[in-house]
Amino acid sequence: MRLPPGFSDGDKVWKLNGCIYGLKQSANKWYALFARFLTSTDFTASYQDPCMFIHTKFECYISLYVDDLAIYSAITPHLTTLIKDLKKALEISDFGEASFLLGLHITYAWDSIALTQERYIGTILSRFVMENSNTVSIPLPKGITLMKGITEQPKDQVTTYQSMIGSLIYLCTGTRPDLVYTISFLAQFSSCPADEHRKAAKHVFRYVNGT
Repeated sequence: MRLPPGFSDGDKVWKLNGCIYGLKQSANKWYALFARFLTSTDFTASYQDPCMFIHTKFECYISLYVDDLAIYSAITPHLTTLIKDLKKALEISDFGEASFLLGLHITYAWDSIALTQERYIGTILSRFVMENSNTVSIPLPKGITLMKGITEQPKDQVTTYQSMIGSLIYLCTGTRPDLVYTISFLAQFSSCPADEHRKAAKHVFRYVNGT
């Protein structure tokens, strides 16, 4: 952070009275402010995940990811009041019914809610130049065996492999549990991947492209 032009106080320091993006403390301060407000309205933070807040009486749930939040509730007077109070206390913006949330595409039917990551899949396929790849029907070839690489690989190749696996991990945690075993297996080789490991990762992308 730098002082605005025209300000110079020699050896004096400046005190920052508010958090801004980029500071290490900002995320923690924002969470504390948000949690303090919700607990004052009878929400409690989940023991399993402190970024999930629960109101048991009205069956209302709020999830927080940095400065993005989603509210899960039936349409009730409590929900209307909650949104109004949030806007007043925290100056949030209300984008209405969620359609995209952290890479998840949400669609609604009268009896269900569906989650997909088709757009995210398209993004990672394009990122690794796999969007026009031939598709396959299984995540990995049958009977494949892989061993940890023994030769140190160029840094860019290691980074690329790690990025591929990381992209697929996010897919697993969102909507594709069918990939969990495969990605857990391939992630073991992230420290020293060889050509056969990158080939296996590309095979997973071909499977994702077809499904």
